[in-house]
Amino acid sequence: MAQEPELQLWQTVAPVDFLPNIKDKTQSQSLLITSRQGAGYPIAGGQLAHAIQMRATHVLMDFSQAACALRYQIDGTWEQLPPLDRESGDAMLHAIKQLCLMNPADRRSSQTGKMGLKMGKDKFKLSIQSQGVPTGERVLAKIEAEKIPFSNLADLGMRDKMIASLKEQLNRPGNFVVISTPKSEGLTTTWSIAVDAADKFVRDYQSFEDQLKPEPEIINVSANFYGGDTKIEQLALLKRMILKEPDVLVFPELPENESMRISLEQAEKHSKSVLTRLNAPTAMEALSQLVAKYPESSKAIAKLTGGVLCQRLVRRLCDNCKVGFEPPPQLLKQLGIPAGRVAALYQPFVMPPIEEQVDANGKPAPITPCHVCNARGYMGRIAIFEWLKPGEKLRDAIIKTRDIGQLNAIAKAEGHRGIQAEAVLTVARGLTSLDELKRVFAKK
Repeated sequence: MAQEPELQLWQTVAPVDFLPNIKDKTQSQSLLITSRQGAGYPIAGGQLAHAIQMRATHVLMDFSQAACALRYQIDGTWEQLPPLDRESGDAMLHAIKQLCLMNPADRRSSQTGKMGLKMGKDKFKLSIQSQGVPTGERVLAKIEAEKIPFSNLADLGMRDKMIASLKEQLNRPGNFVVISTPKSEGLTTTWSIAVDAADKFVRDYQSFEDQLKPEPEIINVSANFYGGDTKIEQLALLKRMILKEPDVLVFPELPENESMRISLEQAEKHSKSVLTRLNAPTAMEALSQLVAKYPESSKAIAKLTGGVLCQRLVRRLCDNCKVGFEPPPQLLKQLGIPAGRVAALYQPFVMPPIEEQVDANGKPAPITPCHVCNARGYMGRIAIFEWLKPGEKLRDAIIKTRDIGQLNAIAKAEGHRGIQAEAVLTVARGLTSLDELKRVFAKK
């Protein structure tokens, strides 16, 4: 009896529904009908559905003469998948490019495209980048859930005391608050949740956004657009809105020099608050970058900054299969944890080789992989937060030196806990492992 062929990954899940980025419904439906006629349509739908089911945020497709190699990025790390044969891979890519309004026939030029995906009740945004390479073509697909999977700062991993301090600064008049993360470390998500945590019911929040790069909606934050086809510049928009006397000026992108100067002037003289964000590896470097970028406003930044938030993303240990161990005193000493303070630290469960999966009598006893994390040992990611509240000595020093080591020493003397100290706390709370910290902090 002939053995049935093994199912491909794209055949193991119900396919996603495609939502072309076309406003005209008739044209959108026409594109879907045309795409369905291609052999790659079900492959694309199934492969993307499998990626979503596996919690992948990125899919990398490397086309060579023989095959299409596939990798998923899950919780910030890449995992290799079984490759697709070249014919199936080509058909899949043709469908994806077609639906993303790209040129399927062009396998050499750099192209970008977008569309929506729907899986059950959940919607996602798919962004595609393709580029011809000497071996064939490389395609990177980014999958973003429309609904942020976190509802508050505690969900992100922030400690209760830090949440209270951050909210206090967000709600304080005459203040400047900065949100920062390294690149690709969740800046948009943390920004949205942090701003949402502020008291927006008794204060008027006005956001200034580039029309070509609109922000996700935040309840009770009014979006005002400049650029694009608005025919208005950021500075003119800011001056117009100031006449309406808003309480909080919100800049998702760093404002222009004069916009920053006027905003800080409003904070100092009229008790307004100013919020902005940027990419930086630490809170201190974020503050130092701001002072360097706005030399005319450096003294105002040093005086008015109520707090700078920064974060690093780490994988969260799977609560279902993580393994506790009693830390030796020497390890606790290295971590700066007082003896007796922490009874156990945790590490991921690692499946032993199949030949070692035996019972007490040496007979084979296969271990069932964890159904929650799929034997990864980690499930999702959380943030390690650093919250810098400048003291008087730091405010004085930040406008005199760019020496981060010197600035950190001053901040520490004033009671600041750096991000590596916060990382140790995260391990002590049983949320991640020491190996994960080493991996994340080894990245440049």
